Amino acid sequence: MPIHKHEVAIREGEKMLAIFLYLSLFFCSFTIYRRLVMNEMGLAYYHYGAALLKAIVLAKVILLGQLTRISRRLDDRPLIVPTLYKVVFFALFTLVFEIVEHAVAALIHGKPVSDAFQEIISVGRDELLARTLVILIVFLPMVAFMEIGRTLGERGLQHLFLKKRPPAPSGDPGAT
Repeated sequence: MPIHKHEVAIREGEKMLAIFLYLSLFFCSFTIYRRLVMNEMGLAYYHYGAALLKAIVLAKVILLGQLTRISRRLDDRPLIVPTLYKVVFFALFTLVFEIVEHAVAALIHGKPVSDAFQEIISVGRDELLARTLVILIVFLPMVAFMEIGRTLGERGLQHLFLKKRPPAPSGDPGAT
């Protein structure tokens, strides 16, 4: 049975929405945390729009990253291997996107690209390492769920989480 373009578009849209919602939840939570910390210092911080924009752009970047052949290199290995590989791959993909984003912003504002690199470096080593660690930690459960879903087949993970399951037999120790 041939797959129609609109079916593929709907599936990709669903994937993007799921990734966007996950990243939005994370980035907005982090924005709330920063706002509360900065509020204690008497500073205002309301960057929710930036958090949502970053989430939608990163969702698209991740979907594009999934299309690359290099992201699927280790798909035949035990699940932990492609999961960790893709966490690092998507984190590096995100880093490249961040650099390109700063370079484009510099060009839009009429500044040299070198200013963009200076801006990235100016936050300091500790801040860069902390951001990298946070991204790795955020990507780990997301990629793990994506890999489990890939292994279970189309709609397998969705079925496990969203469909009613029959009650466990009464002799099952896992039954409540």
